[in-house]
Amino acid sequence: MRDDIARARLACVPASVRDRMMAAREDLPSGAITAVARFFDLLAATQDDPTFPSRASFEAACRNESALALLLRVLERYAPNMSLAEGRGLRKAYYRARSPGAASTSSLDPRRPAEPRGWPAHWAMLLPALHEAPIAESTLRRHVASINRCAELLPSMTCPPRIGWLLGWEMARKFRAESLRPATIANYLGGLVSLAVHGGLDADAIAGLRSVQMGLLREARRIPKLKQSRIEALYHNGGYAEVVRAILRCLDQADAIADWRSEAETARATAAILAVTLNVPPRSGDITSWRLGEALMREPWGAWRLRWQQEKTGVWLDAGTLWPEIGWVLDQHLLAGRPLRHAYRRYTELLGKNWLSHEREGFDRSWASEKIKAAIGVPLHDLRTLSADYMRLHDPVTAPAVVAALLGHSSTEAGAEYAALTQQTAAQREWMEIRAIHAQSDRRSR
Repeated sequence: MRDDIARARLACVPASVRDRMMAAREDLPSGAITAVARFFDLLAATQDDPTFPSRASFEAACRNESALALLLRVLERYAPNMSLAEGRGLRKAYYRARSPGAASTSSLDPRRPAEPRGWPAHWAMLLPALHEAPIAESTLRRHVASINRCAELLPSMTCPPRIGWLLGWEMARKFRAESLRPATIANYLGGLVSLAVHGGLDADAIAGLRSVQMGLLREARRIPKLKQSRIEALYHNGGYAEVVRAILRCLDQADAIADWRSEAETARATAAILAVTLNVPPRSGDITSWRLGEALMREPWGAWRLRWQQEKTGVWLDAGTLWPEIGWVLDQHLLAGRPLRHAYRRYTELLGKNWLSHEREGFDRSWASEKIKAAIGVPLHDLRTLSADYMRLHDPVTAPAVVAALLGHSSTEAGAEYAALTQQTAAQREWMEIRAIHAQSDRRSR
């Protein structure tokens, strides 16, 4: 195509975009001029906003995924001031149509039951009783997953898979050979214990398996938790100051990437997760399941409110109205590059959808924790410990009640570890105050 013909084809294209494209004629991919010209002709014909084109304009200009990909790549490079957020939604729709099984990479139902794998027949016979047991769905899934992990060892074991002390001892030995920590091994055996208890197995067999589990738990209490070193490293980096810096890094990263790319969406979602933890630190399984209009609600004037039922305890936790700064970060993720004036319209479009993926399907329950660990070096659950630590250091006397309310504990036993630490801190401060009084009295007496 001659330059004069190309310029004529680009007549409806803004001069700055046209000049950039003409200056890079040799580098333009095949069909770029035709695709861009057709797109801007449509914008002019429909009087659509050239700085924020609608999804309808992208659909009219691009009848298939490859045409859309070409248009988005060219606009990203030569029209950097144009918002391509609506193109992202169309690209995801094309991808879903092309890959019907793509949803399997995410969690259609983050709380779906786990399926037993490789269980011996007499283990499987006990499963119906475990399903009928008065335990939470999340606990049932955890038990089944733990038993699946135990079942993986059976082909390499000479010990028969009869539940009891010998099986527990041999499995613990095998798990140790894989360098698993005692607490992890105890959790795996705990699934078998629960299966045996609810399945009505012989009491001696249960006692034997449980004795191995309790021995591992006692050993685990003598070993420092891995999260202690992670929390110390986070403190060294500034604690919550590092969390705030990570939010800004994620938002800057998203701003530097075209809105239609998945990396920008992931960066804004990570910033939103971190921001919410500044207000209230939820569990990873909860935060990935929230839906707009249900757990997270946005008012027309921009205020965000958060209230959800915790999966682990069943207790409702009402965080109330989130801080304005947190709401602003949530708006950035909600808008995904769109102008701020579209915030409430976008919110109403997404009502009932997952707040992170903006789709009916949510991400896997570990997705949020993985992104947080990539951003600040610790998993999401460590931020619950960090918040409790801040409360303990701020006021150790009132901290147990404050921490229980903040973390949504359903009983005093759930926060027993935090309560013990706050009592130690309160005693240390009281002792330091007494010493200071005595030191002051000694100085006066001299």
